[in-house]
Amino acid sequence: MDVSTAIRTRRTIRRWTDQPVPPEIVNELLECALWAPSACNMQLWDFVVVTDPAIRRSLADAVPFADKAQVCIFICYNTRFSEGSYANIQSASAAVMNMLLRAHSLGLGGFWQATIHDRQKLRATLGLPKDVDVLSTTLFGYPAESPTAPARRDPSHLIHWQKYHPKPTLPSSPDPKDWRLDQIADYQQARIRAGPKYNKPIRSEYEAVRGYLGHALRRTGAQTVLDLLPCTGLYLEAIAYELPDAELYFIELGDQVASFVQARLPRPATYHRYRGHIDLPDASIDAATCIFRLENLPPAERAQLLREAHRVLKPGGALVLAHINRASYFEPMRLARWAIGRRDVQYALATDPSLGPFKALLPAEVDALATGTGFRIEHRHAIFPWPPEDEARYRVRSFHNAASLLQFPVAALSRAIKPVEGALAPLGKIRFLTLRK
Repeated sequence: MDVSTAIRTRRTIRRWTDQPVPPEIVNELLECALWAPSACNMQLWDFVVVTDPAIRRSLADAVPFADKAQVCIFICYNTRFSEGSYANIQSASAAVMNMLLRAHSLGLGGFWQATIHDRQKLRATLGLPKDVDVLSTTLFGYPAESPTAPARRDPSHLIHWQKYHPKPTLPSSPDPKDWRLDQIADYQQARIRAGPKYNKPIRSEYEAVRGYLGHALRRTGAQTVLDLLPCTGLYLEAIAYELPDAELYFIELGDQVASFVQARLPRPATYHRYRGHIDLPDASIDAATCIFRLENLPPAERAQLLREAHRVLKPGGALVLAHINRASYFEPMRLARWAIGRRDVQYALATDPSLGPFKALLPAEVDALATGTGFRIEHRHAIFPWPPEDEARYRVRSFHNAASLLQFPVAALSRAIKPVEGALAPLGKIRFLTLRK
């Protein structure tokens, strides 16, 4: 395979067969890695190769997909060397790309993965000295999937000749009021290219939302359901399973995001592109859902979305809505992230299935928005006045330092507070509303 073909046909693989990768093939990948350029040609890498199934299984909660791939290669670097100008990161990256291209040419599928959920566990499992850190994770095996080529961005938006020329840019602010709908659509279509990342919700949150959705929608007896801006499709997929006989519709801001949604659904849904108007007749839908998406939208667009939902619902139809309560622990958590420097849109504290700007809403403003667009509030419910155990672990487990130990007292308090959760419901992070037309 020539180099140009390898570059253009390589795909990220996240599903592999059980076929073992022969040791000579693994050695060939490592040999190619060692021929990559490195800072001052010092070649200060360390490559920790894990093929033992038991060790790979033990790393599954620390390194996503480690238990699925046949070969895990961790590129490590001594933190005392080559940190200037990110030389260590550049060296590791060159080695990874050599391995990925060679693996593809040999019929293997590779996955260059940035996510490490539990660095302390990974370090302990690999037996790393304190001055050696993992810079990169690459997983290999024989592919069990053949992904199509993702859309590439327009080069004219990215390439500058001789010097940097200002071009239209997306806002860096995490506040939706600083965004337009078309900008949100562009951002989400860029982020959705990392699609499999958005299939791993916090389990307690997902189960609670899916449970409420299923119960509320079954009570309406809905035969047609419209999901408002499902983004990654996480909860539209849940609705499809909870209501196996319902006819599904959804609106989205962009076609690539909509394609991602369609690909994960167990049966087809009818898609309409949204630009402030839902392309459906008046009074044509039994029920609609809007899960953590008002928080993504500029204030005027929130009202417009609910007005459109009200228009397409049949008389007596229901809108099941979930939002993040700003009068909860969510807001101090967001402010803490802001204080440590995570201030732009990439680090906006959000919840699945949201991508892009995100701002939690107060109960009073959501209630006023609902009634102001013609709905009657039939039912309110709130949960999680304190972070559940799995969220506590999720939020801090990737920290490099002792801050990751905070997960244990937070989880303990979560268990202790369970008996009085009902009394603390007004402080719940997730708030549900069932609205009627």
